Amino acid sequence: MNKIGLDISKISTAMSIEVNKKNYLFSYNTMKITQQWNKILSNIENVKIRTYLYNNNISNYSDSEINKLDVYIRISNDLISDILSVIDINNDTIIYIEGYSYGKIVNGPLLDLVSIGATIRSKLYENIPNIKEMKIIAPKSLKLSTAEMVYGAKIVNIGKRKEKIVKIINYNNNDISGGDFKKIDMYYAIKELNKDHLLKNLFDNMHEKIIKTKTFPKPIEDLNDAFLLKELIDFVPLKINI
Repeated sequence: MNKIGLDISKISTAMSIEVNKKNYLFSYNTMKITQQWNKILSNIENVKIRTYLYNNNISNYSDSEINKLDVYIRISNDLISDILSVIDINNDTIIYIEGYSYGKIVNGPLLDLVSIGATIRSKLYENIPNIKEMKIIAPKSLKLSTAEMVYGAKIVNIGKRKEKIVKIINYNNNDISGGDFKKIDMYYAIKELNKDHLLKNLFDNMHEKIIKTKTFPKPIEDLNDAFLLKELIDFVPLKINI
């Protein structure tokens, strides 16, 4: 089974792949290859960093849109090439992709996100053989599912006069609910997940530097989401039996 987690964005798309218990991470971002975290990640085995450049100085609307489309196509082609270089094309493939957060993005960035997302999704359908399942995970669902996967959940009766059985997902070790997870909480979830991963040594050795950054560092935050999406493929949530 080939398992793929994919976090798509205009400036930093990330992908996590597991094939026969071997893991790979890929980043497609618009930062310089000499950017601190790109350099560090490039030296980790089975982590591949690709960088791209949008021309943000094009004043003509049509030319600007064509420039973005050109980059979207290059990213999607590289992503497909990377997938085919590591998966077993004779086996089934499952792909979990993070969806869009419509409520927090203004029109311009949302349109760009939908454009690159549609380009990559269509390329996946056209070029990856034996796709058994492709699932789009809403950002809120990714947070809640991550919290349950790492910290667990319980079934409780919250009814007073009439029985009402619900599932309550446990808070993390910092007493934060999954629905309120930020990038730093997703990072801690990976550190506290009982499973080895490609970035473990980096997280262990550079933990203080990572958490002290003003904003959580890219492309690590996107690789984290891609990894968690891939992990959710095997996760079985607690179900309420009615």
